[in-house]
Amino acid sequence: MLKPLITLAAVAATALPAHAVLTAGDIALIGRINNGTPDSFAFVALSHIGAGEVIYFTDNGWTGTGFRGASATDGDGNENLTRWTAASAVAAGTIVASTSSGFTTSGAIAGTSSGSYANLALGQGAEQIYAFQGAASNPLFTTAAQTHLYLLDDSNGFEVATSSSTGGVAPGLVQGTTAITLSYPAGGGMHVKTSVLAGAAKSKAEWLATFANAGNWEAGTPLPTAAIAVTAVPEPERYALMLAGLAALGFVVRRRQG
Repeated sequence: MLKPLITLAAVAATALPAHAVLTAGDIALIGRINNGTPDSFAFVALSHIGAGEVIYFTDNGWTGTGFRGASATDGDGNENLTRWTAASAVAAGTIVASTSSGFTTSGAIAGTSSGSYANLALGQGAEQIYAFQGAASNPLFTTAAQTHLYLLDDSNGFEVATSSSTGGVAPGLVQGTTAITLSYPAGGGMHVKTSVLAGAAKSKAEWLATFANAGNWEAGTPLPTAAIAVTAVPEPERYALMLAGLAALGFVVRRRQG
């Protein structure tokens, strides 16, 4: 007589979504190379990323109201815009380099009359990389549709973007957590230390705090590649409540059948 309860629980489990929408801190930028061919960067997933999710990356600075140079007719602003699409589900802890598959680095940007996707051309000092989600049409300019995920700055401070070396904190990001600023190191690159990434499993919040600590970074190349360990995050409260409700319904069904 317990079959209805088991069936309902199974249905509830399969109905839970696999993190369909990204929020600030679901990814973190953990390295960049600014004298490569092309210049490159790496990010790590701190939450599950579903297949088909699209993330944009730009080195255009934030002015306080939008990305510098972006307009209704200029889709890449004063600097560059690249796009990454998850070809399949990406597990938390996975590190993705901008030189890997999934990145769109050429071709026109939809919704504009000028501007093309391209590899980011990172400055030799004082540069920013922003990660965000946005509209498929002119994503850099369409601020109302943007969800900002992370910001890596190497100018040792944030400011209103007035040049290619300046940039502020975009909406939804928090300085010292999802927007970090470091001092530009000597050499062509910087990244989170391999020893740090190889450490014990941490939660999303703990990893964000780790990445915000300048002492956990070092100059040099190559970019990190090995996955990190991210502790599992409990399902959101609303799904716990849904499971409890379905379990209660199963109990009622069982009582009536009894």
